[in-house]
Amino acid sequence: MRRIINGRHRKPTGRYSSAKARRALPWEDKRERAFFWHCEADANVVAYLSQPHRLEIHVGRPRPLIYFPDLRRDLANGRVEIYEIKKAYNPDDDADYDLKLRLAADVYEGLGWSFRIIEAPEIERRPTLDTAWSVQRYRHVALSERDRFAVVTAIEGHGGTAPFQDVADVLGGGAVGMARLCAGIVRRIASIDITAPLEATTPVSLAAAPVGWLFPGA
Repeated sequence: MRRIINGRHRKPTGRYSSAKARRALPWEDKRERAFFWHCEADANVVAYLSQPHRLEIHVGRPRPLIYFPDLRRDLANGRVEIYEIKKAYNPDDDADYDLKLRLAADVYEGLGWSFRIIEAPEIERRPTLDTAWSVQRYRHVALSERDRFAVVTAIEGHGGTAPFQDVADVLGGGAVGMARLCAGIVRRIASIDITAPLEATTPVSLAAAPVGWLFPGA
């Protein structure tokens, strides 16, 4: 909705090629890019989009308040989350901006959506960031139908939860098996807890089927 990469910024900007969102998502802060990693690796996230819409809030002034949220996430349980991503946020720094965020939160609440300001310490918390980065870096690895079937069979054969290494082994083992399994997590075939370290014993389960989500992505 809002053009981030326009040649006017004096700070790093870029595009993140997302396999889950099936598009290149613009970012204007390294914390935004890092949060994309979270979304890409978290199988609970069905789809996500940066700068998803323009919100106009009429408050009796000559011009409405204009707000572009940083990110929308659609979850497998049907919930919609809206995020404002900040290095740090102090509402006292700008009273008008804080009013805009509070009013935007009211609008989203009326839609049944959640709204959060998420700051750098939470985005960059370890081991979540390390696990998310490790998974998402294999997001574009190709998976065959045989690979997908092998993941499902391996997990079901362990009663619904299998060690990461065991599932990777049926996909070729070693670096190849790890890459394919991580790609399967991004594509929501399998799921792990990204807040825990990624290890050989990390539990892997099948991703939950999405319920009631509306905008395409995964």
